[in-house]
Amino acid sequence: MAAVMNVIKRTLNIGIARGEDADGNLVTKSYAYSNVKPDAEPAKILAVGKALGGLFDNDITGFVVVERSILTEE
Repeated sequence: MAAVMNVIKRTLNIGIARGEDADGNLVTKSYAYSNVKPDAEPAKILAVGKALGGLFDNDITGFVVVERSILTEE
């Protein structure tokens, strides 16, 4: 039997630079946006992430998409 994963929930996390600590390491803050459509195309998620990240004064450090899936057998 084959295993099948069906995405039921996605969250987009956007990392924003907040400056440097005393040792010169980059300090970031992550902002989470939930309820991303499970069937949304990666290019569209990235475009939305860039648009949302552009609203901040500091630079975007990265994007992470977290998925929750149901695993079943066929």
